[in-house]
Order: sequence, then C-alpha cells, then structure tokens
Amino acid sequence: MEQILQALQTGAGLFWKAFWALAFGYAFSSLIQVLVPREVIAKYLGRGGMKQTGLAMLLGPASSSCSFAALSAGRALLAKGAALVPMMAFLFGSTNLAPAVAALAWIFLGWQFALALVVGSIAHVAVMAVIVRLTYPEKMLERARKDAAKAGEKRAGMRGDPAEGLPQRWREKLSSGEAWRRIGFVYRSEWGMVWKDLFFGFLIAGAVATLVPDAVFQAIFPRDLAPLLLVPIHALLGPVLAIFTIIGSMGNGPLAAVLWENGVLFAGIIAFLYADFVVIPSLRINTIYYGWRFAAYLGGIFTASAVGAGIIMHALFWALNLIPKPKAGRVQELAQFRIDYVFFLNLAAIAITLAFIWLGRRSARSAEHQASEASRE
Repeated sequence: MEQILQALQTGAGLFWKAFWALAFGYAFSSLIQVLVPREVIAKYLGRGGMKQTGLAMLLGPASSSCSFAALSAGRALLAKGAALVPMMAFLFGSTNLAPAVAALAWIFLGWQFALALVVGSIAHVAVMAVIVRLTYPEKMLERARKDAAKAGEKRAGMRGDPAEGLPQRWREKLSSGEAWRRIGFVYRSEWGMVWKDLFFGFLIAGAVATLVPDAVFQAIFPRDLAPLLLVPIHALLGPVLAIFTIIGSMGNGPLAAVLWENGVLFAGIIAFLYADFVVIPSLRINTIYYGWRFAAYLGGIFTASAVGAGIIMHALFWALNLIPKPKAGRVQELAQFRIDYVFFLNLAAIAITLAFIWLGRRSARSAEHQASEASRE
C-alpha cells in the first residue's frame, strides 16, 4: 500500500512540475487556432515540395497540441487537397513541434532532448518524404481523400474551423470579444481532449518509477550488444513500447524520463517521443477516417520515420558529444514539491486557466443561446 501511495505521489509531483508548460502551451495553441484560419493553411499545402513541407511543419501548432485533434485537422486538410507529405508533416509538427512538448522534454529530460526533438523533426520528415516518394500510393490516396471528405469532423462541442467568421485584420481579432471567447472555448477543448493522455501518462510514469525493478528494463532493452546493433534495436523498441503504453505526445514525457533513467539509449527515447501517431487510438481514428489500408500505410511510415530519426539524432549528438548521462534518482527529484520558480509559474498558469475557462463557458452559453433562438424561428 505504501508503494502505491508513493507511485501516486510521484505521478502527481511530476504533473505539478509540468503543469505550467502545459497551460502555456495550450494557451499558445488556442490563440493560433482561433487567429489563423484553416483555409489559409490548406491554401499553401497543395503541393508536395520542400517549401510546402517546411511550411506545414511550422503551421502544425496552428492545429492542436493534441495528436487526436491534429488527426482531425489533417483529415480536413487532406480532403481540401493538401498533398500527402505536407499533410503528414503538418500532423508531426502539430504535436512534436508544439511548445508544450519541447518544454516537457526540457523539464523531464534536459535541454539536449528538447533540441533533439526540434532538430530531429527535419530528419523525421526527410525520412518520411523519401519513403512516401518511393512507395507513393496514388490510387489509395485518391480513395483516402474521398473517405476523408465523407468522414464527419467532430470537435468537442464546436464544429468546423474556430477561426471562421471572425474579422480578417489582426487588430480587430485581438479586440474582438467573440474571438477571446472562442480562444477560451478551444483552451477548454484542448484540456478535454488530452486529460486522459495526461492522467494515464503521469500515472504510468509514477507507477513505473516506483514499482518496476531495473531487471524489467534490462530484459526489454538489451545493453550488452555492440553499439551498431544496440542503437537501431533501441530505436525500434521505442515505437513498439509507445504502442503498448497507449499514450500520446502530451503524456509520454514523464515516462520517457523513467526510461532514460533506466538505461534506454538516446535513440530509443527520441523514437519513443516521436511515436505518438502509431499508438492504437491514433491508428483507430485513422481507420475511421480512411479505412484500414491507408491507416496502416500512415502508421508504417510514421514508425519507420521515428526509428530513422532516432538513429540519426543519436549519431549526430554522439558525434557532437551532446548526449547527456542519465542521472540516478532524477525522476524522484523532479517529483518533489518545492517553493521555487515552478510554484510561481504554476500560479500564473492557474490564473490563465481560470480566465480561459470563464471565457469558454461564456462561449458555450452564447452558442446555446443562438441555437435556442434559431429553433424558435
């Protein structure tokens, strides 16, 4: 019983350490989603060139920090004519280039991992683009576009683009009460879509850090092989582990810290962090949107890209002597409650959250009122 309580305390402590980064990250994502119309994004992603692909990665955070919401936005973009590689780059950027994800990597793993996530995104998308070019499924893609157009897009209480119907000019948007109410609504929706990921992610991280002995990690992740074999094996096992943990990008940071502390190589950690689109819920959603064949194709490419990027980043950071050494007891240290900068950042994050929740409720009441008025007419 004491160990279970300690596991729960560790998970709660890790969440407290990360709450400010999550809140600020979702606030940024909500602002972008409301202020940047999705039609503008789709307009520039119709071709599969390097320029469009790079732009798609940068525009990714305009979708959502949640991988499941990003899949919905990706479906909409594909239906509107976006090319396959930019659409996949958009999905990847929406989660792995989201500020909250980089912040969590920095908090739990160190600045080297945060840097590797950003730099490795280029390697990930490059590997992905090469595989798509070599295997381009033209007929399957056209069928997927039709299926994507038919699939109903559902957002938690809001349909369509949250930027629709707002003024075109930035100053008018920022001074619009309706825009801020929508920002609050989207902020609430972000938390609503990822709370299960976060809950189970931090719960599993606390349980693994407290209850799982080192021998289990040694059995799963070999350590006595030559580096040329060890690096690709760990990189391959990263996405495999992600599939079984069923945790998206917002919940895998603390578990990655536990894996790093228990001897998983740099390549395996990067591949694990990149594997949020190969977890079972993501595959299931893509199956609903496109059918199982195209969903399996996307899953296979995202897996191969995560493994390839993990290997490339391991080799690059090893050559630059940037791979840090794991610190024993790091996870337990992070889980300790202290009156430090995290405390004051969390106070600010709580204030922002309360303000956006209030705005979101006003938006929900306004929508209900409009629906009621429309039904009377």
